[in-house]
Amino acid sequence: TCCSCPPPSLSLWTVMKSGPEIVKAGLRSFFESASEDIEKMVENLRLGKVSQARTQVKGVGQNLTYTTVALLPVLTTLFQHIAQHQFGDDVILDDVQVSCYRTLCSIYSLGTTKNTYVEKLRPALGECLARLAAAMPVAFLEPQLNEYNACSVYTTKSPRERAILGLPNSVEEMCPDIPVLERLMADIGGLAESGARYTEMPHVIEITLPMLCSYLPRWWERGPEAPPPALPAGTPPPCTAVTSDHLNSLLGNILRIIVNNLGIDEASWMKRLAVFAQPIVSRARPELLQSHFIPTIGRLRKRAGKVVSEEEQLRLEAKAEAQEGELLVRDEFSVLCRDLYALYPLLIRYVDNNRAQWLTEPNPSAEELFRMVGEIFIYWSKSHNFKREEQNFVVQNEINNMSFLTADNKSKMAKAGDIQSGGSDQERTKKKRRGDRYSVRTSLIVATLKKMLPIGLNMCAPTDQDLITLAKTRYALKDTDEEVREFLHNNLHLQGKVEGSPSLRWQMALYRGVPGREEDADDPEKIVRRVQEVSAVLYYLDQTEHPYKSKKAVWHKLLSKQRRRAVVACFRMTPLYNLPTHRACNMFLESYKAAWILTEDHSFEDRMIDDLSKAGEPEEEEEEVEEKKPDPLHQLVLHFSRTALTEKSKLDEDYLYMAYADIMAKSCHLEEGGENGEGEEEVEVSFEEKEMEKQRLLYQQARLHTRGAAEMVLQMISACKGETGAMVSSTL
Repeated sequence: TCCSCPPPSLSLWTVMKSGPEIVKAGLRSFFESASEDIEKMVENLRLGKVSQARTQVKGVGQNLTYTTVALLPVLTTLFQHIAQHQFGDDVILDDVQVSCYRTLCSIYSLGTTKNTYVEKLRPALGECLARLAAAMPVAFLEPQLNEYNACSVYTTKSPRERAILGLPNSVEEMCPDIPVLERLMADIGGLAESGARYTEMPHVIEITLPMLCSYLPRWWERGPEAPPPALPAGTPPPCTAVTSDHLNSLLGNILRIIVNNLGIDEASWMKRLAVFAQPIVSRARPELLQSHFIPTIGRLRKRAGKVVSEEEQLRLEAKAEAQEGELLVRDEFSVLCRDLYALYPLLIRYVDNNRAQWLTEPNPSAEELFRMVGEIFIYWSKSHNFKREEQNFVVQNEINNMSFLTADNKSKMAKAGDIQSGGSDQERTKKKRRGDRYSVRTSLIVATLKKMLPIGLNMCAPTDQDLITLAKTRYALKDTDEEVREFLHNNLHLQGKVEGSPSLRWQMALYRGVPGREEDADDPEKIVRRVQEVSAVLYYLDQTEHPYKSKKAVWHKLLSKQRRRAVVACFRMTPLYNLPTHRACNMFLESYKAAWILTEDHSFEDRMIDDLSKAGEPEEEEEEVEEKKPDPLHQLVLHFSRTALTEKSKLDEDYLYMAYADIMAKSCHLEEGGENGEGEEEVEVSFEEKEMEKQRLLYQQARLHTRGAAEMVLQMISACKGETGAMVSSTL
């Protein structure tokens, strides 16, 4: 993995065009050494030096380990980088091209060898060969047209220079083990027509198919059907004869191979078919829809319905029998998900390429495809095991569904190191997730339906909207399909009422003007059928997108096991005030309050206000040294003000505020004086006391003013919203 990271970060075009000569020599040396190492491994396998025993020769084991573990992944990444950026015409030239020819022949001959050791390597060999076929600037499967290729070493080099490089006299002798294009196409066609399984011809599926799926799209762009800008006037004949017929024939054969192997237990190679076949779908013809896609989808729909019905029957059986049957059902769902993920990536790309035409020119085959895809989606939405097995399949194989939805040719269905062909038990092994590899929104079953949804909506007339809404309501009431159809039959008169509106009259005229729609607009059976099919799909799609929309208001976020244990532990803990130490502290505080605080004559509330307030103006020198401390009383008033401002409904009783309001009231007014019958001396003394009280009152009022107490009182009264209560009484 680490060795595969540097190649994509290199600009090989810059290296070969303007790099130092020592760097170019190093690159040429790498390709030459790589071809020698692969040739040596092929020779060791041919001579039988490779064995599973520990007595194997040390050098042979080192060569096998290095080639399979390090060299093949690096070459795969490097060739993929070259093909992606189209560096092949500038990098794979001269002696580098000769080394790539040798590597090509060695990998193909190794992949077609019948050997137990090669069986595990064949997927990795096929991927490397596919990347090399896309990067090669030479149409190596069509040697008869090589003379028109300006990048071929047989065109750029003289016979003497070719002899120095060790090349044979003719290009046909460069790859004697690789058949020509037409022979390879015939082999794949024969495999598809005969219905042979993977075990009979594994090299055709793992080696030949990936190579052709990369070779054909690359050379179609330079073939006789290429767009005019790619073939300017005066250029020599094309160096390839690849046409769209080759691409369509190959895609059709791939779909036949998928159909022939649907439902078999061990078919891990089907995961990789959808990846390699992605580039050829862009040139698929519309005829493939009726001849290949619909029959394949039809078989998958029948299998999905069969497995879902078996799952429904298990729910009615005894618990012991249901457990054994559920394991079998899960195995069937696992195989079904694998088959769907072999077809749906191709179907998504095909639908994207043809949807615009199907919308402008209604196609009965496209509408039938929508019905089948919709039925599979409804089966999926009803079955919990179906959803779970799809999630297990995606997570275990590390599939990036977004790469298929965004038409990314770099997507990988299987892991890079997955070179084993396991069965369904291995496929369903639970593995740790790395990030969010699966979600309902990226499920290919849901995504394919969304791609086809415009086709389904295009089937409906403008007046069907109200009927669709009513049908969705009936599905929400748990009605069956038959009950919904009967309900629609009884309410078809609503369509006539809506059709009379001027806003829909012209839309219905346009709908009837579309070929084939006039009969559908007036036939009650067809109206009921299309409304029921579309409404069922829309209802279950809405349930998938908004799963909690129709359920009761409950907590949907469940606690994990760790958090649940922590909550239960908190409930079982002894409260803090019941601990022996804290019980002693509480008793001491109560005794201290009764013995000391309650016996004092002065008011502790006044002392508290004085302690919380600033003690006077500090000296200037101290201001420079000491930092300004926060005013606790100001913070308390600010807290009450913010509480009043942020209160949106009823103002709750705040005992802290009411206690503070009682204390603040003593700082806002004087108590009534003594009796009028007192003596003159007492009057004079009481006058002095009143003067001191007045000054003290002014000081306290000023102190409250600086802290915003008046604003706090007004905000509290406003927050009460005219309702009387304890808070209002304390404030007033």
